[in-house]
Amino acid sequence: MIYQGRSGRGAAQVARSQLALRLGIAVYAALCAAVVLRCAVLILALPESVWSIGAILSLSSPVVMPLTVAPPANRIVVGAVTLSDLTATLLLLALPLALLGRRQRR
Repeated sequence: MIYQGRSGRGAAQVARSQLALRLGIAVYAALCAAVVLRCAVLILALPESVWSIGAILSLSSPVVMPLTVAPPANRIVVGAVTLSDLTATLLLLALPLALLGRRQRR
């Protein structure tokens, strides 16, 4: 629900801020879901020939790709999950903790 307590320029600024926050949360949730689904698919060793599995792996690969630069990143941990897959999952899931820790108190 968008805040409607003010009128004028201030209300528009608040509405834009809320919209940006909601879009940011939605993008973050989509990234988390994609990476967690990727790990689940790789742990269960589901076949890539299924279109939905291929879509999950191809959509989540850009998130994991920057982490594959390090030499031990391709080490398999569980099933077909590599160290870079688990690192991406843990980084994305731990991100809110870092943001909460930096929050300024009023």
